Amino acid sequence: MSSYDASIAIAVGDSALRVEVIAAAAATSAQVTAVEDPRDFARYLPKATVIVADKLTAELVASHSRAPVLFVAADPGPIDYEAAMKCRSAEAFIIPAESKQLLSALADRVRPQQTSGNNFALAIVGAAGGVGTSTFAYAVASVAGAGLLIDATSYSGGLDLLAGIEEEPGARWPDLAAGSGSVNAVDLHRALPRVGELGILAAARSGHAGQPSIKPARREAIFQAAAMHPAGAVFDCSPLEIPQACEHVVILTAAEVRPTAACAKLVAELEAKQQKCSVVVRYRQWSGLSKEDIAKIVHRDPIAEIPTLRGLTKAADTGGLRRLPRGLRGAAENVVGEVLA
Repeated sequence: MSSYDASIAIAVGDSALRVEVIAAAAATSAQVTAVEDPRDFARYLPKATVIVADKLTAELVASHSRAPVLFVAADPGPIDYEAAMKCRSAEAFIIPAESKQLLSALADRVRPQQTSGNNFALAIVGAAGGVGTSTFAYAVASVAGAGLLIDATSYSGGLDLLAGIEEEPGARWPDLAAGSGSVNAVDLHRALPRVGELGILAAARSGHAGQPSIKPARREAIFQAAAMHPAGAVFDCSPLEIPQACEHVVILTAAEVRPTAACAKLVAELEAKQQKCSVVVRYRQWSGLSKEDIAKIVHRDPIAEIPTLRGLTKAADTGGLRRLPRGLRGAAENVVGEVLA
């Protein structure tokens, strides 16, 4: 993406505040569009590289785009953090007092980034718990030759354990808590433990409560950096924590009634946000639905199927998935061929 391709959508309801934000955004090299009428949000917001919102528009903005959002409030404040959270804002500013900081944040998000033709940002989510989301995310990242596999779930057992590199040196999430501003994708990769060339950002190996927490703005900056890695990134996440940087979401569902019903709801929600998504089916010993049944329920054909894999959990727990079982690899190859080709 060049700076000429980048665009900033100003979806600020307060007219006086909107004027100040437009003035700050105009100092970037990106195209700036002021969207005053909420009825136009569906037309302009999905195309934006970054969006600026306030408390009057926060909830609507969240329903129309997954682009990064910067939240603004009029001087002297205070910032309505509840509204900022509704639009998944990465940062918040009091304007015009913090106009320079807003300009810097906008510039970071529209600055040209070096990528290759293999660059991608793919989310893997589970329609229900226990379907093997982390395992499949690792399989897809391995088969795709991704540069990064990111544990984007707040409560996780650790992708490094799954990959068999729990004792390898390298940064985990708490080690990245300090710092602010943009993050370099290559530097991030260099800091992480790796399986071959796949860098894995996992949860901490210790469960102590004293670990530093990651601020939302810091998490978002790391997600954005990972998405720009030249070899691409796969994100292991929950349906409620899909990083805004992800271009496509793969939903993994078990071939059972309740997970498939949840999958159908998630597909509908993602489609409403104009988020590209696909469905993968996992069969377990008690699975009762066929691929055709699932297609009817979720209103789209699954792009891959994972057969029942006996002993997979034990293998992952005792030594990590050093070798992918044939059925798991085959499903991952189908996803790579369908989504990333």
